Amino acid sequence: MAEQSTLILAGGSALGAYQGGAYETLVEQNVHFDQIFAVSAGAVNAALIAGNPPEKRISVLRSFWHTAVQDGAWAFSPVFSTTWDMKRRQALQSLLLGSPAFYRARFPGVFSMLPGMPTDTSLFELAPLRAQLEELVDFERLNSGQTRVVIVAVNANNGEEVRFDSAKLTLTVDHLLASCGFIPFFPPTRIEDRLMVDGGMTSNLPLEAALNEPVNDDRFCIALDLFRRLAPDFKTVGQAMDRQMELLLSAQSWRALQNLRQAHELRRQLRLLGNHIPKPQREDPTLASALAEGSKSERATTLLMLSHAGVPHDSEMRAFDFSRPTLTERWEAGRSDMSYALKMLGTQRAAPGEFAVHAFNGSEAMHDADSTQ
Repeated sequence: MAEQSTLILAGGSALGAYQGGAYETLVEQNVHFDQIFAVSAGAVNAALIAGNPPEKRISVLRSFWHTAVQDGAWAFSPVFSTTWDMKRRQALQSLLLGSPAFYRARFPGVFSMLPGMPTDTSLFELAPLRAQLEELVDFERLNSGQTRVVIVAVNANNGEEVRFDSAKLTLTVDHLLASCGFIPFFPPTRIEDRLMVDGGMTSNLPLEAALNEPVNDDRFCIALDLFRRLAPDFKTVGQAMDRQMELLLSAQSWRALQNLRQAHELRRQLRLLGNHIPKPQREDPTLASALAEGSKSERATTLLMLSHAGVPHDSEMRAFDFSRPTLTERWEAGRSDMSYALKMLGTQRAAPGEFAVHAFNGSEAMHDADSTQ
């Protein structure tokens, strides 16, 4: 039986370099995808992948993340600074100076909060990201249907999740920027008459968007989360702020996963119940919708979920650390973590009717795998 393959990419600003490394391993191991569901930085990576021919995808991803590096240096560097202190300075530097491929400070930006200043909606602008996407993404190829791409954003006025689907509309750079509008850092984008912001406001890893769809084939899905669920104790206010973000966004992913498992189990129970109902009664129109819902559990779903656990001496404000050493470490962590996860998964696939989840917390050699029948 045919198998539908899906890549699911989370948002996370500078953490997105991890997905580039992970994708490089997938290419090396000849893993390809029919469709990609993505948010924010994940949406950027998705466009770079689907908007280029297979032989160019890794080089384009590398080029983008190379351009994203913030190489500026502080005038003052303490003689006895530690590696962690250095990374804190680099992250703060990226936060203040921006990234050549992502964002830059805008005016009035933060000064709009002062009396007498003009109003503004964000601290930074995404003009550098727009320019990079227009240069590196072939939007005709992106919309060709070779790889289906679904970009998730949120309607800022009513909080509803919006899915921009290349199978239903023509994706543009505005759809990608809409998914990157993590307010108040980055500005919203108006799409038609709707003000759109980052999809991470409701679903930073769009599991439900990808896995709630009815399918006719078995599914193999790989989800790359950029915010860890498991983490050591925090010891500073900055680390507490980072952990707040991690908990808010990773909790979304695990709640979505629980909801998907519960829905699958309910469908499985409906299917089993339907098998015990005599055929004449199964043809009753009042039962048709329930029995049809149960039939959605007949296909097998295998989900490999990999979460980025960080890199050595990770700093505070790590999602804004665009320094060259850190982005290089993140790329390599993605490569090695994906290699480990694929090795652990091996040839395991869900049996017919199963929803099997294999979850890995990368870089910390923490691993748990479980399945729902």
